Amino acid sequence: MERDHVTVQDVYLLALHEPYQSPQHPVPINATIVHALTLLHPAVPQPDGGRMYRCLTEFPGRTPGGVVPLSTLTFELDGGQLWPQVADWEQVVDAVVHIARHQGCDAMPMGLPQLTAVLVGGGPTTVHELHHPDGSRSQAGPVERQQHLDELTGHVRRFAAEGPFWPGDNLVTPPREPRVLPYRPYRSR
Repeated sequence: MERDHVTVQDVYLLALHEPYQSPQHPVPINATIVHALTLLHPAVPQPDGGRMYRCLTEFPGRTPGGVVPLSTLTFELDGGQLWPQVADWEQVVDAVVHIARHQGCDAMPMGLPQLTAVLVGGGPTTVHELHHPDGSRSQAGPVERQQHLDELTGHVRRFAAEGPFWPGDNLVTPPREPRVLPYRPYRSR
C-alpha cells in the first residue's frame, strides 16, 4: 500500500542539547546535526525515531539538503501539542546525540553562539527581545533565524559534497502508520 506523500531525500536534523565538552572542540558542544536517516538507527527508540524521520522528510514543502531544527518540527506539530502522537522527542534526541558522540554516524557537533542557539531554538515565527550589555534592546526574529539556518545549511552542503553523511548501520524501516502524520502549523491565538 502506497502512502500519499513525497519523501524528500537528504534532510538534516539540527538538535540543540545540553552542552558537553569534547577534546576535539575548543568550545562546549550544544548542537548536533545528523542526516534524517540517523533517526532510523537501531539504537534510537522506535517507532518514535521513524515517525520523526517521516516528519523531517514528508512535511509539505520540505526542501532537499535543508537543515531542520527540532523547534521547526515542534512548530509544525501545532506548537508541540501533537508530539505525544508522534514521538518522545527528548529520548530520540538523547539517543541521536549519544550515537553521534560515539561515532555511530556522521554528525556535525557544534558550539553555537548564544544568539544562534536562541534563534534556531525558537520556532520559525518567534521574535526575540535582545538585551545588550550597554542597556539597549533590539529584536531578532524569522529573518535572522533563516540567515543562521542558511549559514548552517551551507556548512552541511560543503561537508556532504565530500561524501554523503553516514547515518549508521542496520537502519530500520520507518513505520507505515499513521498513514499521514498529524501536522498542524501552530498559529498564535
